[in-house]
Amino acid sequence: MKCTARNIRILTSEEMLTILRKSATLYSEYVDTTLLFIFRKSKSDSYDYYEVRFGKNNFMHLAGIKSESLNANEFYEACISGEITREQCKPRRNAITMYSKIGVMEKILDLRNSKCYKIGEKDLVTRENDFEMATGNANGVIGYDARIKIKGSDKVDRAKAAIPTTLLNAPITAYCSRPDKIMFILQKSDRENTYSRLFYEIKKGLFQTEKERIKEQLKIDL
Repeated sequence: MKCTARNIRILTSEEMLTILRKSATLYSEYVDTTLLFIFRKSKSDSYDYYEVRFGKNNFMHLAGIKSESLNANEFYEACISGEITREQCKPRRNAITMYSKIGVMEKILDLRNSKCYKIGEKDLVTRENDFEMATGNANGVIGYDARIKIKGSDKVDRAKAAIPTTLLNAPITAYCSRPDKIMFILQKSDRENTYSRLFYEIKKGLFQTEKERIKEQLKIDL
């Protein structure tokens, strides 16, 4: 096992491809849907929320990979089918960055395990990629951004939900000074106007108990 000065493990080709396949399977549970993260600091605090749409085309970028033969959607499909090859995976920036992302990817994309995660606004100054919110734990984060510009202009498209823009192998507290507990995650498809599915709850049965309170505080239809 080789390590860099940052203690990043250099993965073998088989290890890397196995992680990509497993990560794509986890991602498939919410790919091409929008998730509503509902969170709060404590029982006495009001709920807050953040919407994210996870596209097939975001997966390759999160892995820190570019491919000379596959576009972003094709890359995700190759990972899901198990047909991805080492030759189709080139570092987007450099090999160390790619290995650092893939090394924590499987754990960080397991959003059904959100009891181990927190969410927070990025309010600490870093040299890492720019994003406005993050979910993660002591091992790594996914960064999200809703500041998506309308094509051909400098104006932000307010009609679009945030998207995942980066995956990093640093603790969430490196970016967010006060991350909150993720209480619930709701899910909807692109064809739906309301969140019809409960993807995750921090405690079984709690969502039904809190549903009316959430609707009142967040002013959303559930």
